[in-house]
Amino acid sequence: MRKDNGNRPSKGKAAANAGLAALVLGLLAGACAAFGRGGSLEWVKSLLIAIGLALLIRWVLAEPFRIPSGSMEPTLHGDPRIFRGDRVFVNKLVFGLRWPLNDCRIPFTDIRIRYASERIWRRADPQRWDIVVFKTAEPGALHTTLVKRLVGLPGERIHIADGKVYVNGKPLEMPLDLKFIRYTSPPEGFSSDMQYGVLPDDAYAVVPKDCYLLLGDNSAHSRDGRYFGWVDNEHILGRVSCIWWPPSRWRDFTGFSRTLWWRSIAGILSALLVLRLLFARSWHLHRLDARDRLKADHFYINRWAFGIPIPFTPYRLLKGRDPKRGELVLYRRSARAKNEPNHLLGRVAGLPGERVFLDGGKLTIDGQPVSAPLSLAGREFPTVEGVGPYGRSKGKEHSLVPEGHFFILTESGLTEDHYDSRTLGWIPHADLVGSAPFVWWPPTRWRRSR
Repeated sequence: MRKDNGNRPSKGKAAANAGLAALVLGLLAGACAAFGRGGSLEWVKSLLIAIGLALLIRWVLAEPFRIPSGSMEPTLHGDPRIFRGDRVFVNKLVFGLRWPLNDCRIPFTDIRIRYASERIWRRADPQRWDIVVFKTAEPGALHTTLVKRLVGLPGERIHIADGKVYVNGKPLEMPLDLKFIRYTSPPEGFSSDMQYGVLPDDAYAVVPKDCYLLLGDNSAHSRDGRYFGWVDNEHILGRVSCIWWPPSRWRDFTGFSRTLWWRSIAGILSALLVLRLLFARSWHLHRLDARDRLKADHFYINRWAFGIPIPFTPYRLLKGRDPKRGELVLYRRSARAKNEPNHLLGRVAGLPGERVFLDGGKLTIDGQPVSAPLSLAGREFPTVEGVGPYGRSKGKEHSLVPEGHFFILTESGLTEDHYDSRTLGWIPHADLVGSAPFVWWPPTRWRRSR
C-alpha cells in the first residue's frame, strides 16, 4: 500500500469539482437553448439559475469526491491519476446545515475565512465507524479536505496500543467488516509526532465536547487524528454514503440498499425502465381549449403494436401488424428542420393502395366520403398555409398511398396540426413508433382514444 504523504488529501483539487461540473453542464443545456431562442438576457438569466441551483445542491445536499491516496485502503481505493481511484458521494445534510463558505481558503492565498463556530441547523450527531469528509484544523496544512473513519466520540478516553483502540480502558469491539484494521502507535521509547490517542495526558487522551477522533483504515500509512488531533463537529462536511465509481467497486455504506424500501424502489424503477425501453412510453399532445388555453394530454404509447422494438434504435426485431383506419399513432419524422418536432401524434386516414383526397376539407377514400370510424367521419381538415400537396392533388403521386405506407392526419386545434402527411408525405411502417390507445394523465381526463 502507498504511504499517505504527510497531509495527503482525500479530494484532489482538479477532480473534486468534476461531479459539480457535470451537473452544471447538464443544467446549462437549457440555458444554451434559451440563448438561441430569446437573446442574451434570457441566456444570462438561465445561466445564473443553473449555476445557482448547482451550487445550492452542492452546499446543502450532496457532493462528489475523488479518493487520490491510500490512507483508507482497502475500504476506499485511492489513486492520484485521472479516472483512477474511487469516487464517492457525500451526504452533506445528514449532520445538519453548515454555513456556506465557512473555513474556506481565499484562492492563491493562505487566508482562510471563518466566521462561525457552529452549524446553522444541527440534525444528528456523527456515529462511531462513520466514514466522513472533513476540514482538517492542522495549521499550515497543504491540503485541508480529508476523508477518515470516526472512531473516538466526545468525552471518551482513547488509547491506541497493540493494534487496538481502548475506550475508557476497554478494547473497542470492531465490526465484522473492519476486522482487518490494526491501528498503529509508536513503540515505547520511540520518538514520534503521534500524540492524540497515544499519550496518556488528558489533553491527548480525552476527546473534548463536540469533537471526534478520526483515523484512517490504512493506519500505518495514514496521517490522521493521531497527528493533527480532535476534529470539531462543525468541521465535518458530511458522511460518505457510497462508492459510485467505478461500477465494479460500487458499495453502499449506509445499509439503505439492503432495506425493503430500497428493494421496492429499485424494483419499480427497473420495471419502469424495461417498460420504457421495450414495451411502452408516454407522449403528450398539446391542444387549445374553447378559451384558447393550452392543455396537454399524456398518451400511453404501445410500442409492441407494430413490432418488437430494438432499444436505442429505430429498428424492430420483428414487424407487427398494420395500423387500422382512425387509429391514433405516434410516428417519427425521417427528416426535419431545426426546431421542428421529431415525433408526432396523428390518426391513420389512408391505408396502402387507397386514393386519398381532401374535398373541401372532408376526407374521401377512393372517391367516397369516409363514414367510419367516428374519429374521421365528418371531420374537417381545413387548409393550412404552407401545407404540401399530399391529399390535395388528385395526381397519383400525391393521392395514391404506396405499399407499406400510410396517410396520417392531425386534428385541427392542435399546436402541431400542420405537421402530418399533407406536408410530410406518406409515412412508412418503419416510422410508426406505436399505438396510442388511451390518455393516462391527468387523471381527470382518463379516456380511450376514439
